[in-house]
Amino acid sequence: MNINLDKDYALHEIMPMPDPQFPIKAGPNSALQGDREIFSTHWHQQLEFLFFTEGEGIIYCNSKPYKAKAGDLIVVNSNDLHRGQSISAPLHYYCIIMDTQLLQSKFMDTCEAKYVTPIEQNRILFENKIPYNAAIESCIMTLIHELENKELGFELAVKSAAFQLITLLFRRHATTMLNDEEYQARLRNVERLNPVLQYIDNHYTEDITLDHLSSLANVSRYHFCRVFKEITGKTPIEYINFLRIHHAENLLKQTDMNVTEVALASGFNNLNYFSRIFKKYKQISPSRIK
Repeated sequence: MNINLDKDYALHEIMPMPDPQFPIKAGPNSALQGDREIFSTHWHQQLEFLFFTEGEGIIYCNSKPYKAKAGDLIVVNSNDLHRGQSISAPLHYYCIIMDTQLLQSKFMDTCEAKYVTPIEQNRILFENKIPYNAAIESCIMTLIHELENKELGFELAVKSAAFQLITLLFRRHATTMLNDEEYQARLRNVERLNPVLQYIDNHYTEDITLDHLSSLANVSRYHFCRVFKEITGKTPIEYINFLRIHHAENLLKQTDMNVTEVALASGFNNLNYFSRIFKKYKQISPSRIK
């Protein structure tokens, strides 16, 4: 079972479940080429766990890069903007999508009020990268095995492993606790940036102005820049340049275009500026690649 993330969807991705009454799914994914996008920028309300078994990849959560190798776990919190890229090939990893409704009971109890609801509301965030941990690996592999084989009672085993995994994350890897007001503000800002990020992803090789981007978010330029940095971890120009440089690197490696042609095709009108920004992000000049 492959969990494919369609690039044509809006950045807010709806995650249908095989069984809506048991909202969790898992499956293997792979990339057979290095330096390739494995899924594009998106966000969703469910928790996502990416467990790497072979090769190396890099996952960007709110624009912050996390390099992952075999044994590493990437945790995508609810509403995290994230995208993925292979580094080496072959790359193999498991993807688990879990709605916190899986952990809820019919009536609110202490466990749900104290732990599950804060996760659902983004009041508690987990570290995005967790290096190899035997106990966490055991939980992940149990989830995958039970969801793939669906033996009698697999739902009980899945819930047990899910609770155990969340317990381990709470004890060792919880990083942020937000109050209700902070959570609502964060969610509003993510939703406000949705059309902006979608526009940038579709037009980053063209001229883009702050005035136009702030109008898409329906806020002032000052407020837009502040919110953009808060959510993505980058300024608008840093985010645009990041996409442009990634595009330029692919053109340099995969086409016969020269450096000047690549710069223009990637949205840079000044060759010196392109070379400087390229070296800043890739620690090598574009001419060295060509």
